[in-house]
Amino acid sequence: MPGPGSRPRTRHPVANRWGPNPVAPGSATIARVRIASLIALAALGCQAATTPMTLLSEGEADPLRSAITRKEAWTQDAARHLRAEAERRLKEGPWSVTFERPSGIFLQLQDYYSEAPQWWPDPADPSGPYLFREGPVNPDRFTANRAALNSMSNAVFALGAAAYLFDDDRYGQRASRILNVWFVNPRTRMNPHLENAQAIHGLNAGRPAGIIEGRAFIRAIQGMEFLSQSGAWDAKDQAVVHKWFEEYLRWLTQSRNGVQEKASADSHAAWWAAQTAAVATFVGDEATARTVFDFYRDHIFSRQLPADGAIQREEARVGPRETAFDLEAFAMVCRIAEVQGVDLWNVRAKSGSTIGSLIDTLEPYLSAPRKRSPEPTADLGNNGLYFLAFAGMGLKKPDYITLYQRLEHSERAWLSLVDLMVGRWEAAGHQTRH
Repeated sequence: MPGPGSRPRTRHPVANRWGPNPVAPGSATIARVRIASLIALAALGCQAATTPMTLLSEGEADPLRSAITRKEAWTQDAARHLRAEAERRLKEGPWSVTFERPSGIFLQLQDYYSEAPQWWPDPADPSGPYLFREGPVNPDRFTANRAALNSMSNAVFALGAAAYLFDDDRYGQRASRILNVWFVNPRTRMNPHLENAQAIHGLNAGRPAGIIEGRAFIRAIQGMEFLSQSGAWDAKDQAVVHKWFEEYLRWLTQSRNGVQEKASADSHAAWWAAQTAAVATFVGDEATARTVFDFYRDHIFSRQLPADGAIQREEARVGPRETAFDLEAFAMVCRIAEVQGVDLWNVRAKSGSTIGSLIDTLEPYLSAPRKRSPEPTADLGNNGLYFLAFAGMGLKKPDYITLYQRLEHSERAWLSLVDLMVGRWEAAGHQTRH
């Protein structure tokens, strides 16, 4: 049921382009979830010995845990930061899309809902359709579900990673509780779609661009894979969550919004690919993952990079910040593919450009941002600078690792894991510091 601070709902009909809205949770829904969990559990039992890993392989994860246990010097700072966030996350959540709902919108209680950031009321007709305004973000838009999704994903990542790397059941138990509320409990679980993400008042009930908000699931997925390896996650809940992501993957690849987002030919298509590859890997759908890798190679990367190595469409709009955002998505797809044994790092666009070309184009903005652009380094998204680390390891370019280490970035769990991955890469002989 809705938590503290939730707003009352007023219903009015809106179209659902994915099909009829599911019925409110009742005995029939609960029965279906239980049946699905039993079916999925049987399948999960066959996979338990080979749990997939999305962003680092089991062969990489075990040495990290061993090095932390041995207290090797290169692990100490990152491990301390990761544990600190896990301790904080023990006291937060759980979250659910059902806890806070938009007013005046007819939706199922469990449907994720958010509103587009740059759409504003029309001063001449405040009750009419919203108008697009370049630049500023509407602070009054409904963002509660998006904030909850990000918090849930970050918490599951931090707690799952800590449960595995520190062998501490406290973290695993809390992560399991958070996952149960978001994905399993019939009264609070999110419906497996983003049909109503980034809606625009008076124009639509959601749009393809909203799918980009689901990129937070990538962190949650890696956290769940750690959690599964830790042995602290109930097998029945695992089965239900796997089933949820199978349904979500079907929506990503078959719904009208998903198909349109895939065809968007900009950073949205790249993030669709990253998200879809992560989900496909998590549920063991190798065929879909390979299809996404091919789509990245043949359509996304080759079409977005002209000969000079810059993404002109994005650069013309918002400058290097958006280029960095593209690089996050590119690097995420390439890293997921690398773990699955597929090399996308060395893909060349038709122009001859590579992901390295794009990084080299952006490097002056990162090294001395105020000389080339009025945007501060933080505006390039310092939490997203992991693309330098992933690319440095994937392309075997120590200079990218050096730049990543030199730039200021947060001490959050996500980048702490990246720091650990880099530390192991260096310890294996790819030294960048002298």
